[in-house]
Amino acid sequence: MFSDTLVFSVLVCMIPLLSVFAVMLILVKEFKALWGILSIFLGFAAVIPITAAQLAIESHGLIITSTLAGVFLKNLLICGLIEESIKMALMFILPSKKIALSGFFACALTAGLSLGCFETLAYLVIAGSSLELRMLTAVIIHTCCAGLSGLFVYSVKTGSPRPLSLILAIVLHGLYNYFAGFKSGSFFFWFSFVVVVISAVECRIRYRSMIPEGLILFQ
Repeated sequence: MFSDTLVFSVLVCMIPLLSVFAVMLILVKEFKALWGILSIFLGFAAVIPITAAQLAIESHGLIITSTLAGVFLKNLLICGLIEESIKMALMFILPSKKIALSGFFACALTAGLSLGCFETLAYLVIAGSSLELRMLTAVIIHTCCAGLSGLFVYSVKTGSPRPLSLILAIVLHGLYNYFAGFKSGSFFFWFSFVVVVISAVECRIRYRSMIPEGLILFQ
């Protein structure tokens, strides 16, 4: 019974990743299968250092969480700074000089989606979390924040750094986890959905700002 549940969970969590990967291949001509597969592995690979860093901070009790401010700072550090910094660092492996911005952005989104789907699978198996809720919020926030971090990486590798994209990724991810930590259905909990929408909008805005001539993706 457990094995059947595990197989079902794997299939459900991987469907969004495989579907988006196929759509990217069709709609974004600069998105090549090889770079997409590399992006998926980078998303999976990010889980190990992220988990190790988060466990180290948790075990040492470096942040006091007895107040709402303390909880926010913890989420900003653990979920924002650590996760986005590690995702961002791994995306430097992608050869930006061989990939146009639209292709690189698609790779960044794929990496974030990969991490989000893998994390969702872990939560389903270990904690039995709500699949629908995580797919609608956590997976999307991972994807969008990775897109923002990817835009920063691309800007650095092309000689025109835009740190605001990375800052937004860190802050939005921290805000999402902060509001998502409130009791499900409570007033503050719903702000996590607002943050998800803002992250998607910011992805589009920051991407557009780097292509004044027009868009290939998200037109």
